[in-house]
Amino acid sequence: MEKKGLLILVVLFGLYWWTRTPTFVDADNKLELKYHLDYTQGASKSDVLPLIIALHGNGDTYSNFYKYTLKDLSIPSRIVLVEAPNNYWPYGIQELANYSASIAKLATNLQSKYPTSQKPILLGFSGGAVLSYYSALSNCDAYGLIIPISGMLKPDMIPASINMDDNCHVLAFHGKKDTVLSFSSAQYAIKKLRNYSKNINFIPYDGGHLGIARDFKNMILSKIADSI
Repeated sequence: MEKKGLLILVVLFGLYWWTRTPTFVDADNKLELKYHLDYTQGASKSDVLPLIIALHGNGDTYSNFYKYTLKDLSIPSRIVLVEAPNNYWPYGIQELANYSASIAKLATNLQSKYPTSQKPILLGFSGGAVLSYYSALSNCDAYGLIIPISGMLKPDMIPASINMDDNCHVLAFHGKKDTVLSFSSAQYAIKKLRNYSKNINFIPYDGGHLGIARDFKNMILSKIADSI
């Protein structure tokens, strides 16, 4: 009976180990980031692939972001879906700074673990795009490309210390009819970024906030594929 009980414990521990959500802990600010690895069609885990750090929108989930949007990316890619705290990315300046720094460290850590074809790519939608814009100003050197979709910045979201130069490539999208995060607030973000980098591409489209998951998804994913 004792051997049988020990075997059950070993099996249960093994199941826990293989099914647990991976977590990255930032030793500097103690943030814990839960993340999930997935692959686009045609990609193998052993392949050398682009590494995309994906930040879902506020009120949504990482699984929805992959299922309804990112799985349809046409090029083989390794996608790291990071969970927002309680499904919402914060907008406070100190929280933006902490999460931006921790996600940049996660990106560097994962690049060393998996065969990666280039520097990591940061992609965010809505609340995740707000964090992506902030990261462009504060942690741009961690990424080869930053892709904010339907995001924004406001004057009180600008980091005190800017870490951005012409090596930073940003590809941003925003719907002109967005009533959730206004088109003008995205224009403000782009204007701010262009003070520090010449490699800022802004693609407006004639749609609303959820264009990435509906009418404009194919266009957006095609432009992203061409840039990777």
